[in-house]
Amino acid sequence: RMPVTTYSTLATQIQETAENTGSEFVDSIPNFISRTENRLTRDVDLLGLTSFATTNFVVSTPVYQKPPNALIVKNLTITSNGSRINLVMKTKEYLNDYWPDRTSVGEPRYYANYGNELLIAPAPASAYPVEISYVVEPTALASSTQETNYFTQYCSNALYYGSMVEATLFMKNPTAANMWESFYLRELEGLNNEARRSRRDSMAMPASPAGGPNTLTGSN
Repeated sequence: RMPVTTYSTLATQIQETAENTGSEFVDSIPNFISRTENRLTRDVDLLGLTSFATTNFVVSTPVYQKPPNALIVKNLTITSNGSRINLVMKTKEYLNDYWPDRTSVGEPRYYANYGNELLIAPAPASAYPVEISYVVEPTALASSTQETNYFTQYCSNALYYGSMVEATLFMKNPTAANMWESFYLRELEGLNNEARRSRRDSMAMPASPAGGPNTLTGSN
């Protein structure tokens, strides 16, 4: 899919829409775009932001570093005796109660966020192959070095509207900022509805990405 916009065309569009050629405003456009990228990463729930990595557990080692660009860990799956098993996410406190002796080993059943690491319980008794799925932040846009990314290809309207929210706030125009915010939220609803539709498993309701009953709500 070809990019709908690029960094350069987006920066030009922001300036032309705001009708502001002041040097302070123009110099701040990269900040408007960057803050909107950060916001989109946290607001949208699109499958395209999910990455996968594979490795092997280390015997008796319960703590593992998350992938360096992981914002949210969605799932860990191990292979044991030829079968793929999804580990269940719990709190660290739950793991402490379930597995008070971290030197004991077994087939892992649970994991918990542990700062920038993951805590596995029990500690692996074998070098189980493991696959991790996680949400990443796309490579940030930057003039001359990164003209396009996931957001320019699939979320260009939301990227533009969000950048205009930042631009009008910079110009101390809350009325205009509220208008652009409404455009952003409308586009965001459509993007997340697209994600719900892609998760249908029965053609009736969006499937929960964690498995189990279809409990997600929203437009189809």
